[in-house]
Amino acid sequence: MDTENIRVKNCGDYYAYQLNPTVGEMAYCVYNRKTSCEPKVVHAKYGELAVVNCTLNSEKDFDSSEVEWTKLNDVTLPDDSLSNIDISDDSLLLNINNIADQNAGVYALYIPSTATSELVEVILYSAVEAGQKYYIVREGEDVTIETTINVVPAPAADKISWKKVPNKELSGDSYEISADRTSLTIKGVSARETGTYRVSVEFEVAGRHYNKHTDVIVQLEEEDEVASI
Repeated sequence: MDTENIRVKNCGDYYAYQLNPTVGEMAYCVYNRKTSCEPKVVHAKYGELAVVNCTLNSEKDFDSSEVEWTKLNDVTLPDDSLSNIDISDDSLLLNINNIADQNAGVYALYIPSTATSELVEVILYSAVEAGQKYYIVREGEDVTIETTINVVPAPAADKISWKKVPNKELSGDSYEISADRTSLTIKGVSARETGTYRVSVEFEVAGRHYNKHTDVIVQLEEEDEVASI
């Protein structure tokens, strides 16, 4: 065997051998360590507690100071801009308290000594979601637009408002808004009632004010064209 083509690295408990190394390659010490974060995608409502939970299986003693957390916009945790995030004593768990816009994104767990990493994406549900974005109805029929408010705690009904875009208040017998204001019924839809409707919700998370909305389009079903001979 050509010993000139063997590199050896002392890893303490064992040696790492690399045969026939090429330029730029080297031998690495690799312990049996495996990180795992479940779930890989965390969904949360505004104001909720979101938990990013990771584990590490290791044959060696684990030093929590090895763990590095970053949010993938070059923010290293802990950071004042993300002061609502608590890191557990073992550094493997993130508690995101009163989650809001600034917390959405991808978080990376990295352990330099083993070059192991995990990615977890934190996704916020839209503060207000419609069951459908488009409603196509026959002229004269009723249509009900259903929405879900993804805010914890749920805002009071007077913080939810409806209008027809661009800025028409809904009044008259054609419109009926539910008591909790999460749904709107348009009665006997005609061309006058078609268009874009907007539902907005105002709320606060950790003292910060938000005003979010979603739009829904109501259209009349087109009549089949009958070709004349």
